[in-house]
Amino acid sequence: MELNVGRLNNKISIVTGGASGIGAAIVREFAQQGATVICGDVQEEMGRQVVADLDGAPGTASFFEVDLRDLDQVRALIDHAVDTHGRLDVMVPNAGLQYEKILTDTSEQEYDHMMAVNMKATFFCCKHAVEAMLKTGGGNIVATASVLSLVAEPSLAAYCATKAGIMNLMKSIATDYGAKGIRANCVCPGYINTPLGDKFFESLPDPEAARREADALHALGRMGEADEVARCVSFLASDEASFVTGSAMVVDGGLSCKV
Repeated sequence: MELNVGRLNNKISIVTGGASGIGAAIVREFAQQGATVICGDVQEEMGRQVVADLDGAPGTASFFEVDLRDLDQVRALIDHAVDTHGRLDVMVPNAGLQYEKILTDTSEQEYDHMMAVNMKATFFCCKHAVEAMLKTGGGNIVATASVLSLVAEPSLAAYCATKAGIMNLMKSIATDYGAKGIRANCVCPGYINTPLGDKFFESLPDPEAARREADALHALGRMGEADEVARCVSFLASDEASFVTGSAMVVDGGLSCKV
């Protein structure tokens, strides 16, 4: 489904974690909406394939290899966008990872790894993006948080903490830089069908039963699709959302409204 085609015409954009899942869907959506989008990811082969598949789209896509745990590479990603295109209009910090462990079973190494990718990388992507945007009159940040920014789920203590941190980082940026032309929002997806999710279900004794149980958790009776999240990111990144900042858009099919 294509809605409001062209809403991101000529927007210079970066999407991290763009090689697969929700990130790849955002890259595709941005290119279809006319953006010039840089797909940043450590997975070079997959990222380049996402870009190659967009040949002929209304916008343009390119790949930039980046390990978001390395802050010098994070800065290089932002610098590349500005040096190549003269500005940065939209930053989408999307990359993330998850360990399914309770608090007392989470090691310091696992916690640090998750904080480095989910929280620290997002923080410094935003820091360098804001610095660039201030020089050109403003811009827009849309981060991928989670419905678990708002509610908790068993065995995901560290993940919930990082995603809540991302949500409140967006609120802080919105407060500090709104008067200078920078908007900051996040999307909070629920359970979304992605290749990583497929692997999780296939690892279970009865994958189809597990999928049915997951579907039933949602008010809409199903899990979401990555392109449904991507369209919400596209809206928040566009001028159509010009009076929206500091918000957390829940995209969870009614998962969090059920008790």
